[in-house]
Amino acid sequence: MFTWDSTWNEIEDSQVRIAVVPIGSTEQHGTHMPLSTDTVVAEEIAKVIADELGAFLTPAIPIGQSEMWLEYPGSLSVSEDTMKAIISDLADSLVKTGFTTIMFISFHGANIVVYRGFPETLQEKYDGVRIFTAGYPFWVRENWARIWAESLDEAGLPEMNHADEAETSLLLALRPGLVGPNPTDCPLPEDRYPPDKTMRQTYPSGSMGHGSRASKEKGEKLWEAVKKRILLDVKEQLR
Repeated sequence: MFTWDSTWNEIEDSQVRIAVVPIGSTEQHGTHMPLSTDTVVAEEIAKVIADELGAFLTPAIPIGQSEMWLEYPGSLSVSEDTMKAIISDLADSLVKTGFTTIMFISFHGANIVVYRGFPETLQEKYDGVRIFTAGYPFWVRENWARIWAESLDEAGLPEMNHADEAETSLLLALRPGLVGPNPTDCPLPEDRYPPDKTMRQTYPSGSMGHGSRASKEKGEKLWEAVKKRILLDVKEQLR
């Protein structure tokens, strides 16, 4: 794996032609998890893929589409057009510097530009270049829905929401130092997005579930289950 800590000539001499680009978000994740949560997870997924493939891992894009959380201080968001421009410019840079396969990784559910086909449209601009999304939020695409559903089941966890048991457990496994004590739970209402209430009125703490039920052990089981399935899926896509 080569990263931005490498020199340009190291990357050129390696003849690496695959680049992995993680895209996250900067948004509230309850009272116990950092704004960087989605970026951290995207980075960790991207590291696993890049390491397995001997690919070039780019720096993460730490801001995504997070408009729904802007009631909570510190949350940042960019528009769909801005996301498209960033992805387009990064793809162009990578192609011009010799990369022929580019994978965009996202774990953040609202990054609709990333996982609803936009990166793939950029292939039309370049001969012999493949651009695709190698990671999706678990609720978006069928194959990754299966990956996450099977992994959560294997780890003995319920569905994953926002700053809940499953997501908190995952971050405890990946970056335990980022998870604070005493999470403020917020049970899911019957209507998760009531039309007559704002997100902060519905989820005062920012959590969508019970982060207090999380553990590092649960997160480690989930991470191991996810990793093996993600690598199988990516290798299948590269065939």
